[in-house]
Amino acid sequence: MAIKYFRIAVIILLFSTGIQIQAYCQLYFPEDMISIKGQLVDEVTKEGVGYASVLNMRIRGGTMTDAVGNFSIQVDPSDTLTFKSISYKDKRVPVSQIIAAANGIAVITLAPVRILLNQVDVQGAAPKVNMTGIPVGKPVGVSVELRSDYFASRPSTLTAIFRPFSYLSYHLSKSEKEKRTTLAAIRSERDWQILSLVYNKDVIQRISGFSGVMLEDFMLFCNAFNELPVNANSYDVEKRLRELMKEYTVDGPKKK
Repeated sequence: MAIKYFRIAVIILLFSTGIQIQAYCQLYFPEDMISIKGQLVDEVTKEGVGYASVLNMRIRGGTMTDAVGNFSIQVDPSDTLTFKSISYKDKRVPVSQIIAAANGIAVITLAPVRILLNQVDVQGAAPKVNMTGIPVGKPVGVSVELRSDYFASRPSTLTAIFRPFSYLSYHLSKSEKEKRTTLAAIRSERDWQILSLVYNKDVIQRISGFSGVMLEDFMLFCNAFNELPVNANSYDVEKRLRELMKEYTVDGPKKK
Protein backbone atom coordinates (compact mmCIF):
# COMPACT_ATOMS: atom_id res chain seq x y z
CA MET A 1 0.00 0.00 0.00
CA ALA A 2 2.85 2.37 0.84
CA ILE A 3 4.39 1.90 -2.63
CA LYS A 4 1.01 2.54 -4.26
CA TYR A 5 0.53 5.84 -2.39
CA PHE A 6 4.11 6.83 -3.18
CA ARG A 7 3.50 6.34 -6.94
CA ILE A 8 0.30 8.39 -6.77
CA ALA A 9 2.16 11.20 -4.99
CA VAL A 10 4.93 11.20 -7.64
CA ILE A 11 2.36 11.38 -10.48
CA ILE A 12 0.55 14.29 -8.81
CA LEU A 13 3.86 16.14 -8.29
CA LEU A 14 4.94 15.70 -11.92
CA PHE A 15 1.52 16.80 -13.14
CA SER A 16 1.53 19.99 -11.05
CA THR A 17 5.10 20.80 -12.16
CA GLY A 18 4.09 20.44 -15.78
CA ILE A 19 1.22 22.88 -15.26
CA GLN A 20 3.55 25.46 -13.72
CA ILE A 21 6.10 25.15 -16.54
CA GLN A 22 3.36 25.62 -19.11
CA ALA A 23 1.93 28.61 -17.21
CA TYR A 24 5.24 30.48 -17.04
CA CYS A 25 6.37 29.66 -20.58
CA GLN A 26 6.54 32.74 -22.83
CA LEU A 27 6.89 32.36 -26.60
CA TYR A 28 8.26 35.12 -28.83
CA PHE A 29 7.54 35.30 -32.57
CA PRO A 30 9.21 37.57 -35.18
CA GLU A 31 5.84 38.83 -36.40
CA ASP A 32 5.13 40.23 -32.92
CA MET A 33 8.19 42.53 -32.99
CA ILE A 34 7.46 46.25 -33.25
CA SER A 35 9.57 49.37 -33.75
CA ILE A 36 9.49 51.98 -30.98
CA LYS A 37 11.05 55.43 -30.74
CA GLY A 38 11.94 57.60 -27.79
CA GLN A 39 14.28 60.19 -26.36
CA LEU A 40 16.48 59.89 -23.28
CA VAL A 41 16.77 63.16 -21.33
CA ASP A 42 18.45 64.40 -18.16
CA GLU A 43 15.95 64.53 -15.28
CA VAL A 44 17.32 67.90 -14.08
CA THR A 45 18.43 69.83 -17.19
CA LYS A 46 15.92 68.22 -19.60
CA GLU A 47 18.72 67.94 -22.17
CA GLY A 48 19.18 64.83 -24.30
CA VAL A 49 21.55 62.15 -22.98
CA GLY A 50 23.74 61.28 -25.95
CA TYR A 51 25.40 57.93 -26.70
CA ALA A 52 23.67 56.07 -23.87
CA SER A 53 23.10 52.30 -24.03
CA VAL A 54 19.58 51.03 -24.66
CA LEU A 55 19.65 47.31 -23.78
CA ASN A 56 17.15 44.48 -24.16
CA MET A 57 18.39 41.85 -21.71
CA ARG A 58 16.09 39.18 -23.15
CA ILE A 59 18.00 39.09 -26.45
CA ARG A 60 21.27 40.40 -24.90
CA GLY A 61 21.45 43.23 -27.42
CA GLY A 62 20.32 46.78 -27.98
CA THR A 63 21.29 50.12 -29.49
CA MET A 64 22.62 53.56 -28.52
CA THR A 65 21.06 57.00 -28.42
CA ASP A 66 22.27 59.63 -30.86
CA ALA A 67 23.89 62.93 -29.89
CA VAL A 68 20.60 64.40 -28.60
CA GLY A 69 19.28 61.24 -26.91
CA ASN A 70 16.98 59.87 -29.64
CA PHE A 71 16.76 56.12 -30.20
CA SER A 72 14.80 53.53 -32.20
CA ILE A 73 14.73 49.77 -31.54
CA GLN A 74 12.85 46.59 -32.53
CA VAL A 75 11.27 44.89 -29.49
CA ASP A 76 8.53 42.56 -28.36
CA PRO A 77 5.64 44.33 -26.55
CA SER A 78 6.34 42.25 -23.43
CA ASP A 79 10.03 43.26 -23.21
CA THR A 80 11.62 45.63 -20.71
CA LEU A 81 14.43 47.97 -21.77
CA THR A 82 17.38 49.00 -19.60
CA PHE A 83 18.94 52.44 -20.09
CA LYS A 84 22.58 52.99 -19.03
CA SER A 85 24.87 55.99 -19.23
CA ILE A 86 27.96 57.15 -17.36
CA SER A 87 27.15 59.50 -14.46
CA TYR A 88 23.48 58.43 -14.48
CA LYS A 89 21.52 55.83 -12.53
CA ASP A 90 20.39 52.81 -14.55
CA LYS A 91 16.67 52.71 -15.38
CA ARG A 92 14.37 49.86 -16.48
CA VAL A 93 11.24 50.76 -18.46
CA PRO A 94 8.61 48.26 -19.76
CA VAL A 95 7.98 48.54 -23.50
CA SER A 96 4.25 48.85 -22.76
CA GLN A 97 4.89 52.25 -21.15
CA ILE A 98 6.88 53.45 -24.14
CA ILE A 99 4.12 52.33 -26.54
CA ALA A 100 1.58 54.31 -24.53
CA ALA A 101 3.33 57.64 -25.31
CA ALA A 102 0.86 60.21 -26.63
CA ASN A 103 2.77 61.32 -29.73
CA GLY A 104 4.41 57.95 -30.41
CA ILE A 105 7.81 59.11 -29.11
CA ALA A 106 8.33 58.43 -25.40
CA VAL A 107 10.46 60.74 -23.28
CA ILE A 108 12.46 58.77 -20.70
CA THR A 109 14.32 60.59 -17.93
CA LEU A 110 17.58 59.49 -16.30
CA ALA A 111 18.56 60.69 -12.83
CA PRO A 112 22.17 61.94 -12.57
CA VAL A 113 24.46 60.42 -9.94
CA ARG A 114 25.23 62.94 -7.23
CA ILE A 115 28.80 62.59 -5.99
CA LEU A 116 30.69 64.57 -3.38
CA LEU A 117 33.85 66.14 -4.80
CA ASN A 118 37.05 66.03 -2.81
CA GLN A 119 38.18 69.12 -0.94
CA VAL A 120 40.94 71.10 -2.66
CA ASP A 121 43.73 72.34 -0.38
CA VAL A 122 45.93 75.19 -1.67
CA GLN A 123 49.36 75.38 -0.08
CA GLY A 124 52.37 77.59 -0.56
CA ALA A 125 55.65 76.45 -2.08
CA ALA A 126 57.63 76.86 1.14
CA PRO A 127 57.94 73.65 3.20
CA LYS A 128 56.13 73.54 6.53
CA VAL A 129 58.20 73.44 9.67
CA ASN A 130 57.21 70.87 12.26
CA MET A 131 57.51 72.83 15.52
CA THR A 132 56.21 70.07 17.78
CA GLY A 133 58.56 67.29 16.76
CA ILE A 134 55.63 64.86 16.58
CA PRO A 135 55.75 62.66 13.44
CA VAL A 136 53.20 63.71 10.85
CA GLY A 137 51.08 60.95 9.32
CA LYS A 138 50.60 60.50 5.61
CA PRO A 139 47.60 62.39 4.14
CA VAL A 140 44.51 60.34 3.33
CA GLY A 141 43.00 60.71 -0.13
CA VAL A 142 39.43 60.41 1.21
CA SER A 143 37.53 63.43 2.46
CA VAL A 144 36.45 63.52 6.09
CA GLU A 145 32.75 63.23 5.17
CA LEU A 146 33.36 59.94 3.34
CA ARG A 147 35.64 58.25 5.87
CA SER A 148 34.30 55.30 7.80
CA ASP A 149 33.53 55.83 11.47
CA TYR A 150 35.01 52.44 12.33
CA PHE A 151 37.73 51.21 9.92
CA ALA A 152 40.16 52.70 7.40
CA SER A 153 39.61 49.70 5.09
CA ARG A 154 37.32 46.70 4.79
CA PRO A 155 37.53 44.75 8.09
CA SER A 156 38.58 41.11 8.12
CA THR A 157 36.41 38.25 9.40
CA LEU A 158 38.41 38.10 12.64
CA THR A 159 37.21 41.60 13.45
CA ALA A 160 33.71 40.17 13.97
CA ILE A 161 35.09 38.29 17.01
CA PHE A 162 37.14 41.06 18.64
CA ARG A 163 35.00 44.06 17.63
CA PRO A 164 31.54 42.67 16.80
CA PHE A 165 29.62 45.93 17.25
CA SER A 166 31.91 47.89 14.92
CA TYR A 167 31.95 45.03 12.40
CA LEU A 168 28.14 44.87 12.25
CA SER A 169 27.79 48.65 12.07
CA TYR A 170 30.26 48.80 9.18
CA HIS A 171 28.23 46.29 7.15
CA LEU A 172 24.67 47.20 8.22
CA SER A 173 24.75 50.95 8.85
CA LYS A 174 22.95 52.92 6.12
CA SER A 175 25.37 55.85 6.36
CA GLU A 176 28.39 53.54 6.01
CA LYS A 177 26.87 51.96 2.90
CA GLU A 178 26.16 55.40 1.39
CA LYS A 179 29.78 56.44 1.98
CA ARG A 180 31.12 53.34 0.22
CA THR A 181 28.67 53.79 -2.68
CA THR A 182 29.73 57.43 -3.13
CA LEU A 183 33.43 56.51 -3.06
CA ALA A 184 32.84 53.80 -5.68
CA ALA A 185 31.04 56.31 -7.93
CA ILE A 186 33.89 58.83 -7.55
CA ARG A 187 36.53 56.23 -8.41
CA SER A 188 34.47 55.02 -11.40
CA GLU A 189 34.13 58.59 -12.68
CA ARG A 190 37.89 59.15 -12.30
CA ASP A 191 38.67 55.92 -14.13
CA TRP A 192 36.39 56.89 -17.02
CA GLN A 193 37.90 60.38 -17.27
CA ILE A 194 41.38 58.87 -17.54
CA LEU A 195 40.34 56.27 -20.14
CA SER A 196 38.25 58.74 -22.18
CA LEU A 197 41.43 60.69 -23.04
CA VAL A 198 42.49 57.85 -25.37
CA TYR A 199 39.17 55.99 -25.87
CA ASN A 200 36.23 58.04 -27.18
CA LYS A 201 33.92 58.38 -30.18
CA ASP A 202 36.42 60.35 -32.27
CA VAL A 203 39.13 57.73 -31.74
CA ILE A 204 36.75 54.88 -32.62
CA GLN A 205 35.57 56.70 -35.77
CA ARG A 206 39.15 57.46 -36.88
CA ILE A 207 40.31 53.86 -36.48
CA SER A 208 37.19 52.10 -37.78
CA GLY A 209 36.17 54.55 -40.50
CA PHE A 210 32.51 53.93 -39.59
CA SER A 211 29.89 56.66 -39.44
CA GLY A 212 26.20 57.09 -38.68
CA VAL A 213 24.24 54.07 -37.47
CA MET A 214 27.16 51.69 -38.07
CA LEU A 215 29.43 53.81 -35.86
CA GLU A 216 26.86 53.85 -33.04
CA ASP A 217 26.37 50.09 -33.33
CA PHE A 218 30.13 49.48 -33.27
CA MET A 219 30.52 51.78 -30.26
CA LEU A 220 27.98 49.68 -28.36
CA PHE A 221 29.90 46.55 -29.36
CA CYS A 222 33.19 48.10 -28.18
CA ASN A 223 31.74 49.26 -24.86
CA ALA A 224 30.55 45.72 -24.16
CA PHE A 225 33.76 43.87 -25.12
CA ASN A 226 36.72 46.32 -25.06
CA GLU A 227 38.19 44.93 -21.77
CA LEU A 228 40.59 47.88 -21.64
CA PRO A 229 42.36 48.68 -18.34
CA VAL A 230 42.00 52.16 -16.83
CA ASN A 231 45.65 53.00 -17.57
CA ALA A 232 45.48 51.93 -21.23
CA ASN A 233 47.52 54.07 -23.63
CA SER A 234 46.83 55.03 -27.26
CA TYR A 235 48.70 51.98 -28.58
CA ASP A 236 46.68 49.58 -26.39
CA VAL A 237 43.40 51.20 -27.45
CA GLU A 238 44.19 51.12 -31.17
CA LYS A 239 45.35 47.51 -30.99
CA ARG A 240 42.22 46.42 -29.14
CA LEU A 241 39.87 48.37 -31.44
CA ARG A 242 41.37 46.72 -34.52
CA GLU A 243 40.87 43.31 -32.88
CA LEU A 244 37.25 44.22 -32.12
CA MET A 245 36.72 45.34 -35.73
CA LYS A 246 37.65 41.85 -36.92
CA GLU A 247 35.33 40.23 -34.35
CA TYR A 248 32.55 42.67 -35.21
CA THR A 249 32.86 41.98 -38.93
CA VAL A 250 32.92 38.18 -38.53
CA ASP A 251 30.57 37.39 -35.65
CA GLY A 252 29.41 40.74 -34.22
CA PRO A 253 25.68 39.89 -34.61
CA LYS A 254 26.20 36.60 -32.71
CA LYS A 255 27.75 38.35 -29.71
CA LYS A 256 25.02 40.96 -29.68
